[in-house]
Amino acid sequence: MKKDKDKVIRILAIVVAIMTVGYFGFNMLTDEGRGLKTATAYITTLSETVDTELFIIRDEELFTSDVSGVVVSLVGNGEKVGNGSKIAAVFSNEKDAENYSKALSLEKKLDTYRKIDGQVKLANVDLDKLNAETDTTFNSILDAVYYNDYSSLAENELSFGEQLSRKNVSLGYNVDCSAQISGLESIIKEFKSAAPSSEIASTRAGYYVSRPDGFENILTVADIDTLTEKQLTDALKAEKKESDDKVIGKVVGGFEWYAAGIVPSEKFAKYETGTNVSLMLGDYADETISAKLYKKQTLEDDKCLVVFKCSFMNERLSELRKVSGKIVLKSYSGIKLRKDAVRFDEEGNQGVYIVEGNLIKFNKIKEIYSDDKFVMADSNMTGAGWLALYDEVVVSGKELKNGKVIG
Repeated sequence: MKKDKDKVIRILAIVVAIMTVGYFGFNMLTDEGRGLKTATAYITTLSETVDTELFIIRDEELFTSDVSGVVVSLVGNGEKVGNGSKIAAVFSNEKDAENYSKALSLEKKLDTYRKIDGQVKLANVDLDKLNAETDTTFNSILDAVYYNDYSSLAENELSFGEQLSRKNVSLGYNVDCSAQISGLESIIKEFKSAAPSSEIASTRAGYYVSRPDGFENILTVADIDTLTEKQLTDALKAEKKESDDKVIGKVVGGFEWYAAGIVPSEKFAKYETGTNVSLMLGDYADETISAKLYKKQTLEDDKCLVVFKCSFMNERLSELRKVSGKIVLKSYSGIKLRKDAVRFDEEGNQGVYIVEGNLIKFNKIKEIYSDDKFVMADSNMTGAGWLALYDEVVVSGKELKNGKVIG
């Protein structure tokens, strides 16, 4: 019986292979006979960007401690703190400090389990929204692994577990975390058996960063309004300074920070201060940060010094200093076309040739943006004679003409 089954599978595999080869062979012959190459029209987003090196400027205050011992941060990087908030604890030995750090991490997991255990089934829950949130968190986990950003991995993992449990509870499943809660409470109590010898409090409100980067005070917020090209260039070339052993971290006042760079003047000629832009910073180039153009100063050699003001903060952003970035001036959504596919008909209309059945047709477009390689066409222009979504656009071919029959 098994031999007969294997024989059938082999025969089916051969048939599929023959059909595949035949299909591609037919298409190759057909394309060769037509002398055409086409690409399907899809809606996408194209951004007008400027590449530059950026220096991040914050209102920072370093915290030092004369207390001897092992310091454990009580808050995470990028986390809000208030004036008088405890930001660090000091222990007399490495073992007690390590156990306390583990306890802090486990307390976050315990809090998640308590939230899960306290959930009740909700009527009319929006499962589509919940599924979307779960998908977003799962993608964040994949991004964290891809970019080696393990600092955010644990937090995303807890959020993912909580979202899955909410879905299960809403679908009527029983979720019981009492055993996990009891076990974690016991472990945390054991890890916290040794109390810290002292605690350190913040003397200002802002957000906390546990590690100085060695570039503090090279440029400060007070320098921004009078910032010169030389100051910025020197800052971008500056070497990292070794921190004092007594430094235990820093608090950044407020939640506004600045990014300064030098760009071609022509790119910013029509942009005034206060203009909204987006920044794509460092390794996370697929993540945009909202910003405003705070300062623009024309320099020699067709250059321009720009400073952007930002108010969003998280752990990753709190650690950035000198980064390669992209300034997103504007984004366009429409049908993206290769520039060499865009042509003009006898009446001077801009458009593209498409293949419809065995006919070549000319469909008009309304250009909303172009660069050296692509043209973005307005997807809202609909009706007879206009390029439509999923049209087969001719990107290469000879003797193209509206109404031409192809064989």
